[in-house]
Amino acid sequence: MFALQTVPNEGMRSWDHEHGIDKSKRWRTLRYTYLLLMVLAFSLETNTIFVATQVLTSLATAQVNKPPDLPLGVEADKVGGIFNRRKEVPQSMVDFLITNYEFEYATVRFHFVTGLMSFTIAQALRVRYALRKYSDLSISGMCCLLTVASGMLTYTNANTITYGGYSNLLRRQFQLSYNFIKTRIRSGPMSFVTAILAFLSLVYAVIGYFSPEFAYFEIDLEEEKKTNQRKR
Repeated sequence: MFALQTVPNEGMRSWDHEHGIDKSKRWRTLRYTYLLLMVLAFSLETNTIFVATQVLTSLATAQVNKPPDLPLGVEADKVGGIFNRRKEVPQSMVDFLITNYEFEYATVRFHFVTGLMSFTIAQALRVRYALRKYSDLSISGMCCLLTVASGMLTYTNANTITYGGYSNLLRRQFQLSYNFIKTRIRSGPMSFVTAILAFLSLVYAVIGYFSPEFAYFEIDLEEEKKTNQRKR
């Protein structure tokens, strides 16, 4: 399903040219919105797998410092746990993750949900473009997939575990990401490089949206005509 650009066949090329789709800014925006959403979905889900794996590895390889034998009358939960100091026991796994791995927890939750919604919306745009010759069917398929995306967002907001909904999760994840990069920017250049690349991604996405209109298959069409003339 992941295709950066679908080149239409010869029959669809002439149909697009007759209906002005090849030079339509609206359809060009749809095509490249699909492309960017697919890249975004792939990037977010890849980062989700990476961060979740890192946390699982950290938890699996953590060395627990066993407390010494306790004197009579001393409760075990007041000795300090694995850090040999007094510490409150988390009430749930979520409390434990937020206390010790909040950046990773918020990143995995936000990137996973956003990646799924980006993928679903991208497929809705793909259906709209692939079936553009059949307007009613394409709109029906697009609305079906958009229903799934909006349903996921509705369910996320209605059954939130922490942060009070998707918008608050987004805000908190951005705050944690900013703090993460800011605190590590002095330890090496990669945090600075990451921030620059993220900024360039947004800048060039905006520039691409406002770039002059063009027919994305005009060059291929001209080359095909030249090839056919040579064969004759």
